[in-house]
Order: sequence, then C-alpha cells, then structure tokens
Amino acid sequence: MNSDTQRPRVLIVGAGPVGLVLACELLRHGVRADVISRSRRESPHSRATILWPRVLELLDRIGVGRKLVESGHYFDQMNYYSNKKLIGLIRFDQLRGVGYPFAITIPQWRTEAVLEAHLTSLGGTIGYDHALVGGTHHPHGAECRLLLPDGAPETRTYDFVVGADGYSSTVREAFGFQFSGRTLRTRLAITDVEIVDETTSSEAAYYLTRNGNMVLAPLGGGVFRVGASVPDGFTGDSPDRAFFERLLAERVPGARRLGEMKFSGIFTAHVRSASTYSNGRVFLAGDSAHAMSPSGAQGLNTGIQDAVNLGWKLAGVVRGDYRPELLGSYDTERRPAVDAVAGLSTRLARVGLYSTWHQSLARDTVYRLGTATQMLGKVLAPKLAQIDTHYGPRPRRHTLVPGERLPLGWHESSTAPVLAVDRYTVLLWPGLAYRHDRWSKAVTRLRDEVTTAAVADLGGRPPGALLGKLGRAAQALIVRPDGHLDSLVPLDDRAPGSNVRAVTRALGRHMAAPATATAHTLTGLSA
Repeated sequence: MNSDTQRPRVLIVGAGPVGLVLACELLRHGVRADVISRSRRESPHSRATILWPRVLELLDRIGVGRKLVESGHYFDQMNYYSNKKLIGLIRFDQLRGVGYPFAITIPQWRTEAVLEAHLTSLGGTIGYDHALVGGTHHPHGAECRLLLPDGAPETRTYDFVVGADGYSSTVREAFGFQFSGRTLRTRLAITDVEIVDETTSSEAAYYLTRNGNMVLAPLGGGVFRVGASVPDGFTGDSPDRAFFERLLAERVPGARRLGEMKFSGIFTAHVRSASTYSNGRVFLAGDSAHAMSPSGAQGLNTGIQDAVNLGWKLAGVVRGDYRPELLGSYDTERRPAVDAVAGLSTRLARVGLYSTWHQSLARDTVYRLGTATQMLGKVLAPKLAQIDTHYGPRPRRHTLVPGERLPLGWHESSTAPVLAVDRYTVLLWPGLAYRHDRWSKAVTRLRDEVTTAAVADLGGRPPGALLGKLGRAAQALIVRPDGHLDSLVPLDDRAPGSNVRAVTRALGRHMAAPATATAHTLTGLSA
C-alpha cells in the first residue's frame, strides 16, 4: 500500500452514524480520513431507532453488526391495527437468505457510541468542535475553510470531501448542490417512555385511525418508542404525558398509563433530494443527500447504505486499486435506490393517514387479504428490510442479474461461501454436472493467475441460498466488496486460458492499470 494513504486525504463532515460508518469502512481498507463534527452530539434523544436486516449485514463488513445487535432490542414482527383491531402483520423471521432475519430497535445515540468506539479501535479519531464554513472546488480536490475549536480559521485541501452532516448540510451549501422537494403537512410527536405494566415483546406495531396514527416499538428495559401524528390545532413543541396518554386512549387498544418520559418533541418531516450526490471530488451521504418520510423507519438505514456504497469505492480509488471513474457509479446507483425507498415511505405515510371511511375500508381489506395470503409479508418485508436494494435491472426470481444483492456474508460459514471485505470475490460455479479433473485444473489456473480478487471454488461445496439461482452451466460470479453482483462470466473447463482472460477482463473494467495504480492517479474527477 502506498504510504500516502496513511495521511488523511478524505474529509468527512459529520460524526453521526453515516459519517462514522464511512470512516470505519475507509479505515478497514487502510485509508485514513479526517472526521469533524461541529458539536459532540446534538441530543441523546434521537429520532432514528430501527436498524433493518440488510444494514445489519453491511455493518458486519466493518465489524459492528453483532455488537449492535447485542446493544439493541430484537424484533421480528410488525403488526398493523385499524380502529384498534388487528388487520395485518409482517414477519421478518421468515426472510430467506438473510444474515439477520430480524431488525433491532436501538437509540441513535447508542448506535453512535458503538460506532465511535469501533472507529477508535481502528485508529481513527473525531475532531469535535470543528466546523466547515466554506469550500471551493480544486482541480485535484477541494479546498476547505474550517473553524477550529479555539475559533481560529484554517484552510486545508483534501483529495475528497464527504458531507454526512445532516439535513442542514454545510457541505451541500458550500459546494453548490441543489436540494429540492417538499415539506409534509403532518407533524409527528415522539417520546421514549416507560409504559406501566406493558409486556415487552419482539413485535412493533402501527395503530391507524381516521383521526391519526401511532406507533409503539419496544426499546428494551421496559422503555418504548412512541410516535404519533399530531392532531390539527395542537401548538407547542414539547408534548407532555397527558398529550400522549390521550392519543393512546384514542388510537391504541387497551388502557395504558405512562411512566417516566425520557424526552418528548415534535418535528416536521420533509421529502427532498439533492439533484446529484457527487460534484467533482465532493460527495453527499445520508440526510445531506436526501430526506424522506419517517414511515417505515428507512432514513438512517438508507444513509448507511450510502456510506457503504461510497466507502469501498473511495478507498479503492485512494489506494490506487480501482479506476477513478468507478466513483461516478455512486450517484447513478444510490439516487435511484434512494428514490425507491423514499417512494415507499411516502406511500406508507399516505396510507397510514387515510381519513375517509371508504379509504380506510379499502386499506384494511388489502392488509387483511395480504396477511391471509402471506402476500403482505412477501411484498413489504424485503422492502422494509432493504434486502431488495439493487443497482441494475430488477432481478427475476430464479435468475441472477448484475446489481442485485447476493444472499452471502463476510463471516466464516459452513453453509455458504464467504465474501472478501476489501476486494472483489470471484465465485466459480462448475454447473450442476461436471468432470472433476477438468474443473480442478480450471480452478487452479484461475487461482494462480487472477490475483486482484479472492477466488472461491463452489464445486462440491454448499452454495447456500444461491443454489436456487445458479444455472446448469459453469460460470464465474464477480461479486463486489459490498455483496452485490457485478457480472457473470461463462466458463469452459476445457479452456482454462480463456477462462482466465474472460475473468480478468471482467475485473479489469474497474481495476486500475498496473502502470498507473498509485494513490496519485486521480485524474478525470475535477469539478
């Protein structure tokens, strides 16, 4: 590795979960970054509380997936009520090919604490009380004007800058990104509170009425996250116990009494997006790039997906392993994926606020029929869990399509192949029937000559949940470091040399040429 990667050449503005995941991703690949934050923490009482299955999988890449599960509260079912009667449910424990067939509830401050501890263990630090106050595009990077903790100004030049500094992003403003959309009419009230004599379970629930909705999600320790749409006419920004108890009585079955309230607040949701997530050497991730309805609890998870998608690409370019042009795929992949999630959240919000009799009847009928036929779970569970994230054409059920998430992970497993964290993985599938001697020679040749990727032989080994999608003929699956399929290469065990050339050509679309593979060859990315 070029020693130049040891100096911070990337500035990450924002030390929330998105910025911390990105910094950890870079450090896992040997690339240091300066992480700065205007303040230590905005508030210990944060809005985001749910981490979904796909994001838990991706957090395994940086080594914190299991730690976060241990620090959170498990839930595997989402129940839906209308006028206090159960109308439907979604089971996450029935998802197939998933490393984590469940979600967890965890306060955002606790997620940040786990991530910061992991960042420190990797040798990273956070520059608290540092503020970005301006920036200018530079032919070979970005010039950043900072305010240091003592108030002194300082100008630094970085090869890359990432804005992970939230909805009111200074990076977005300083570097001229457009941010458009709309503000939702309905305001939302939230609190973390003890519910007296309430049974904690592995279920969360939405309660829908024609006068508003409510959500209850167990956080563990007898504490629940309670959220509710605010009735028209209510003023103020700190609803009290009486406010929440009145809405509980109106919208939720049974009689509930609240204990200690940890905090309460009201916020307004927005649906907005930057016109691009990259501008020259500057990138946006998380709430800096997009805002969406809180229905479905997708916002934070979507931001972490941004961080992983950008992280492995940025690290590879800084190290000189990948062509700089690969960074262009961050915007073209993530914006359509985020738009799909934002669209789902908006539809869920609209359906949850139906106020007329015929709208409510139609919705409730769909939920009941969908639950009875299990179609509700089949359709919604993968979307809420974000395991259907794809970067290309929608995969059909029994075929592999470039861009789709593969049901594989990064931990050692006796039941499925394991992916490499820091490079592409080439999975060699011999087909349903093959001659062992010829296949062994072909695999040996590929392992000896394909040195830029991890090569794994699936011949005679369990392919896990991939089995239903692998074809009859021999092929190589080129898998990206984030677990998405890059390409498929047909193989012929009678032509080992042709196999090597075909796989090398497929990998070469992203790999930097040996003569130019240094940390300094970053042409073509100026603003």
